[in-house]
Amino acid sequence: MEKKIFVLSGGGCRGFAHLGVVKALQEHGITPSGISGTSSGAIAGAFLANGFSPDEIKELFIEKLKLSMLSWNGFNMGLMSMKNIRIFLQDNLRYKKFEELPIPFFATATSFADGSQHIFNHGNIIEVIIASSSIPVLFPPVVIRGIPFVDGGLSNNLPIEPFSNHKQDIVCIHVNPVKPFNSGESVFDVLDRAIHLSFREKVYRSAEGCSLFIEPRELAGYGLFDLKKIQEIFDVGYNYTHTMFPVPR
Repeated sequence: MEKKIFVLSGGGCRGFAHLGVVKALQEHGITPSGISGTSSGAIAGAFLANGFSPDEIKELFIEKLKLSMLSWNGFNMGLMSMKNIRIFLQDNLRYKKFEELPIPFFATATSFADGSQHIFNHGNIIEVIIASSSIPVLFPPVVIRGIPFVDGGLSNNLPIEPFSNHKQDIVCIHVNPVKPFNSGESVFDVLDRAIHLSFREKVYRSAEGCSLFIEPRELAGYGLFDLKKIQEIFDVGYNYTHTMFPVPR
């Protein structure tokens, strides 16, 4: 087995493609020596670092994660609540502290006070990955040590910093290809497009010099909240990754 560092981007439900990519990488003999993630990449990374296989994580989410888990929060700093997601993580993660993990794991969140990137690898995993996934307006900030934090992708959607001295060992998995412009897009599609266009250039700069950059183009057809398409999104990541390797003879 070849050890590589996996850096996982955010992307809402497109983050399930991370699991398909990792499964394909493992079938080609590549496993993680460390993981850095943000937003949905932080959630996927936390489960991988907990020792779950990609298929185990996928089945867990298909069985237990429903749109109803995103409950209405009124207009208090976020339209929806993460309360039920927090319960889901508490019930299903084997290890709740970074220090307990069998694989080194780092999660990025963005300070809602000044916009700075914060990288966490100590303490409570659940609070950090909830903060890392909290898209402003949709979800309220999470206060950690007196600082309000929101989605880590706003400061860096491909957080290579914990391993920047080992870029030759990094596999970057980015799940946000930009689809062709459509004037008839929904409000969520417009928000999704605006967010990812805003940091796309920084993503590509972060990926420079890394050993592999994986961005399945077909993911452009999926939205932030396509919870009913977990298997499809997983398969897109899995099948695309296999195309990047020579076919065995």
